[in-house]
Amino acid sequence: MEFLGNEMLTVKDGKLKIDGHDAGELAKMYETPLYVMSETQTVKNFERYVESFKEYSEKTGKETIFSFAYKANTNLALTKLLSKLGCGADIVSAGELYIAKISNVPSEKIVFNGNCKLKEEIKMGIETKIRAFNVDSISDLILINETAKEMGKIANVAFRVNPNVDPKTHPKISTGMKKNKFGLDIESGIALQTIKMAEKMENVKIVGIHCHIGSQLTEISPFVEETRKIMDFVVLLKNEGININDVNLGGGLGIPYDKQKVIPVQKDLAKAILSVIYEYESKIELPNLILEPGRSIVATSGVLLGTVKHIKDTPVAKWIMIDAGMNDMMRPAIYEAYHEITSCTLRSEKEVVSIAGGLCESSDVFGKDRELSKIEVNDTIAILDVGAYGISMANNYNSRGKPAMVLTSEKEVSIIRERETLADLISKDIVPNHLL
Repeated sequence: MEFLGNEMLTVKDGKLKIDGHDAGELAKMYETPLYVMSETQTVKNFERYVESFKEYSEKTGKETIFSFAYKANTNLALTKLLSKLGCGADIVSAGELYIAKISNVPSEKIVFNGNCKLKEEIKMGIETKIRAFNVDSISDLILINETAKEMGKIANVAFRVNPNVDPKTHPKISTGMKKNKFGLDIESGIALQTIKMAEKMENVKIVGIHCHIGSQLTEISPFVEETRKIMDFVVLLKNEGININDVNLGGGLGIPYDKQKVIPVQKDLAKAILSVIYEYESKIELPNLILEPGRSIVATSGVLLGTVKHIKDTPVAKWIMIDAGMNDMMRPAIYEAYHEITSCTLRSEKEVVSIAGGLCESSDVFGKDRELSKIEVNDTIAILDVGAYGISMANNYNSRGKPAMVLTSEKEVSIIRERETLADLISKDIVPNHLL
């Protein structure tokens, strides 16, 4: 059995192994539901970005910065691991900035995104001396400038532009088309108008242009179109007397959720993007390059383990009920997202089954009509590629605690998130005196 993109997964003697550790034994030792994150896979995924893009800095002398999209997974062990590898942070809240700071991410590698930044978040970013706030609207720019003025500081700003590029991905994770809520429209002139406003402001410094067209992109052509439109805009700005130091092309590279589908990888992305950027060498001074990968660094590193509690035959399906639910991993319920699923005990006999959680929602289903190895009660089921937007979207629906998480390497297994207890569920609730 081959798990495309999941090099940490192997099968030996009919048992699924994660970094060499028996998945079923991990489930017994740490209980389920359980997130398992591979340190080995995470490092490999990040280092492929570094290796794929290293020629840009070598050729141009400019910086190449990878700022991990914290929305994908903010577990402290992972953010500290990536920080040690030299990775920055793409953040969208005070909470994510707080985590970046305690993960020792250098301030010059932190970029602040979001279409509705709050004043307190802006103050925190200015105090941290982050590389840039990616401005999403005129009012966003005004608030950043006013906040910096009150503090007696200068805030670095880049401008998130909307290039109207179809990312050819799920509509709910498309971000760079006119109909999306993000960014300053290039074609109508709003982006240029906003940047010219910033030129006249005393408490902001223009440092870059930013763009992000969507998530889980499985084709290279949208990245090529995005890069060309951004570089054309940088040339236009130069002709207006505005020089841009940083070009941030965002993230969005997909991963092979469907193991039958081969999709572009980091080296393909680098080749395509850099070939476009080099075309502009005679027109402008080439900029520093920033990328915001998230899913493509941690998604394939994660597995969600659940234990089979019940098996139910109906006239239309054979249901496998596991103790993990949509509160633990929301993607299938929100996006109808596909995730490979396998039993951790692989038997020769096959059967077609549907895998569901135990929550009070019909959408609490991880996969329908899957051909899997025959499954028995108390078996461990593995849902693959959950390292991104898994634990970060987990919640307490049906008053269920969020799951524990472990980090594996070939050498060891470490607990990196405690399982929430029943007491944790009400730890923030307050009962007024008249109800005591």
